[in-house]
Amino acid sequence: MIKAQIVGATGYGGLGMVELLQRHPEIRIVSLLAKTDTGKPIGDLFPHLRGFCDQIVEEATPERVGEAADLVIFATPDRVGMSLAGKVLAAGAAVIDYSGDFRFPSAEQYGQYALLHPSTAGQPHAAPDLLPRSTYGVPEIFRRQIRESRLVGNPGCFAVAMTLGLAPAVKRGIVDPGSIIVDGKTGSSGAGKKPSTVHHFPERNESCAPYRLASHQHSVETAATLSQLAGETARLTFVPHLLSTTRGILCTCYASLRAGVSLGEVHDLYRDFYAGEPFVRIQPPGVYPGLKAVLASNLCDISLALDAAAGRLIVVSSIDNLLKGQAGNALQNINVMFGFPETMGLDRLPLYP
Repeated sequence: MIKAQIVGATGYGGLGMVELLQRHPEIRIVSLLAKTDTGKPIGDLFPHLRGFCDQIVEEATPERVGEAADLVIFATPDRVGMSLAGKVLAAGAAVIDYSGDFRFPSAEQYGQYALLHPSTAGQPHAAPDLLPRSTYGVPEIFRRQIRESRLVGNPGCFAVAMTLGLAPAVKRGIVDPGSIIVDGKTGSSGAGKKPSTVHHFPERNESCAPYRLASHQHSVETAATLSQLAGETARLTFVPHLLSTTRGILCTCYASLRAGVSLGEVHDLYRDFYAGEPFVRIQPPGVYPGLKAVLASNLCDISLALDAAAGRLIVVSSIDNLLKGQAGNALQNINVMFGFPETMGLDRLPLYP
């Protein structure tokens, strides 16, 4: 039985992991740590957990982090994990981090991300020696590396949708990797639990607004991964939008298609690329189910179309931002790291309606 500690347990990402681990037969939560709302059972903070998980939320002191744990899950903002992961790893525990702290193999690449992230203000990485030991956590692409790693950087929510949507086309060379444009839309829970105008109902209701135009931090990790897959530089223009929904991400991706490639060939390529993947569903031609079809699941739905007149491939990818975009993908990574079946604790249907 793996003993897991969740740091940042009272945010949406930590809460998602608490929920998922209630159904996991091989992982037991030994402690829940947070900076706020401490000293109370987590069921008092989130009443839907009463009777399922009533552990006391403890203060996340540096001394307490990693104690009596085989696995530490940092569901924390940027720069928290990098300050504590070294100690945890030295004690023999595995680490998965939700933030951008360990998504990059070098301090230089992290620096590009840090320049765009509002909370990092371009600060250098505090533990650059750990970066070569980290693995980027997209199991569908880096499964072998994750299996051998003890330090995994969980990808950003938008990055999961974009990467899964574009990876087959870029890897197989059917699109120009320098021509990629992505229109992304997300529910307000992507901004976290802390109150802000993003959560203010009158501001968000019946509205859709762009933000961080061509300057969103998730574009850095996505472009880096696509460049690695393509074997050449991938250029990505990404514009995210806020929806008046609670959860969900939908990315519509456009790229110039190589001449002579048919839609049938694209479908065959995508089905072959994701053959056997438990959480990726390639939709039949003409089917575009949207966010409802993946709600509260670890699934990624991918729909494909061609704009023949313009010579462009169109890929629509849909995920739940708090599951496949965060806690669900993290648990999928954990299952791979510890050799459990990848679907363990994640075999749940989407909610409908």
